[in-house]
Amino acid sequence: MTARTTSMLWRLTVRLTGVMPIVWRTILVRPDTKLAMLHRYLQAAMGWRECHPYMFSIESKQYLIPNRDWDVDRKVHDARRYTLARLFPKLPSRFEYLYDFGDRWKHTIEIENEEAAQYRKQYPICVDGGEPCPPEDLGGPPGYREFLFALRDPKHPQHDDFSGWAKSQFYSGRFWVQDATWRMRDVRRGLV
Repeated sequence: MTARTTSMLWRLTVRLTGVMPIVWRTILVRPDTKLAMLHRYLQAAMGWRECHPYMFSIESKQYLIPNRDWDVDRKVHDARRYTLARLFPKLPSRFEYLYDFGDRWKHTIEIENEEAAQYRKQYPICVDGGEPCPPEDLGGPPGYREFLFALRDPKHPQHDDFSGWAKSQFYSGRFWVQDATWRMRDVRRGLV
């Protein structure tokens, strides 16, 4: 591709919708990133564990890893074949990312701008964010609300159960930018 894809980065802000407090991340990725790899970077940055299928929705088209058993009645596009630069010729842009078709964790992704990569800096990286990601298999936004309510109230009938489960899911109640960056780099290096 052009020099733009090798020396430039795109700033993406990802927001998990339907939850309070707002769970969000800002990441820097290369424009030649394929959607399938973006999914892996999002998983790492958000703190998900890649346990479920996903789908990107871009201008009424669906991008995912096709499954012959599930996708017989709809037109889907293979997420392994499309780069961000190919799908978004103009910035800023916005699209949707759905993780876990059961819990339905919906994310809004904004491609905010393009910026120069810094010499000798490794990418992708997470540059900002707020709030920890919900644990897997919680029941979507309604389950997360109940989970947070139970954790904050020691008298809640499910407080002990949720506290133990949170520990088993490595839910700390905090978010650290550097941890998200290290997880993203592990993905890039093929370590996860």
